[in-house]
Amino acid sequence: MGSKELRTLNGTIELPVFLPVATRGFVKAVPMQVINRMGIKALISNSVHLSISPGLDRIEKANGINNFTKFAGSYFTDSGGFQVLREDLVKIGEDGIVFKDSKSGERLKITPEVSSTIQQKIKSDVAMMLDDCPPFGAPPARYAISVERTYRWGKIFSQLKVVGQKRFGIVQGGFDLELRKRSASLMTSLEFDGFAIGGLKIGEPKEITDAVVEKTVGLIPEELPIYLMGVGDPVSIFQYSGMGIDVFDSTYPTRNARHGFALTNNGYVNLKNSKYSMDLSPIEDGCSCDCCLNYSKAELKEVFKNEDPSFQYLVTVHNLDFMERFMNTLRENREKAREIALKFSKINNGVLNIDG
Repeated sequence: MGSKELRTLNGTIELPVFLPVATRGFVKAVPMQVINRMGIKALISNSVHLSISPGLDRIEKANGINNFTKFAGSYFTDSGGFQVLREDLVKIGEDGIVFKDSKSGERLKITPEVSSTIQQKIKSDVAMMLDDCPPFGAPPARYAISVERTYRWGKIFSQLKVVGQKRFGIVQGGFDLELRKRSASLMTSLEFDGFAIGGLKIGEPKEITDAVVEKTVGLIPEELPIYLMGVGDPVSIFQYSGMGIDVFDSTYPTRNARHGFALTNNGYVNLKNSKYSMDLSPIEDGCSCDCCLNYSKAELKEVFKNEDPSFQYLVTVHNLDFMERFMNTLRENREKAREIALKFSKINNGVLNIDG
């Protein structure tokens, strides 16, 4: 563990790494100067959303997303292909996907060429190819179409490489291990700097996810970083990093913060719980985040009760700090990371096999 790293124009990222979600360039509720102060090395943004708001003109005028947001680390940008699973999708065809922005109503057709151009203008450090991601429960033939279509789009995208920008391919194939094998064979024949395993954690049983991850990782050159998109709780990170996954992302820390759940080495702390009304200790002893240094659980409970927007900021900062500490532990002391992950296992459908 810890021997792998990803070098980008904006720094070196130790692997495995967790990417907080910054859909439109910013992490919800947390100013960028705080993100930088916390030492977060990489964020994941959505290139389709960025192209609509703040818009490519503004990003280009700033000479790239880092200059626009003032983030000191590396940006990953996804292509929007995952949005096929959501209502933002208007239509998918052989040459690309038409998206509808849920806020502006604007429609945008994304082809591999357009996706490449958008991500080039954004100047992200790592650009994900446009892929075709079928929903869980789709007919077997649909997954086969996805494999071939993703390969065709990947071939175009990989040939449009941009100097200084890493480009990742995506392996599809649904839950058919033979289709995964074919997709991996096709995609690894192309010139990419890393690969993502797409089309997972979309409603399938966990044992199927496990089988697909284990099978697919072995089909990707081990020297390249492997990204499991949309996965980011401690149990899953521990388990799948043991299988060879290097990059994770999720709204997990920010979403839990909004709902009053703080993440600690001893599991969840539900700050809405009445037992914390008189608890003058911080969320987590020994934590040096801005929240723990300045607020007790009793104060946070009161802030939450009064619907003070500062609550989301404070607990999000703590949760992001926890994720950073957990990833450092995972890289340095896997057994200790296992002990921490086990504290979260009951929230993840019972006892899980995380012995690796």
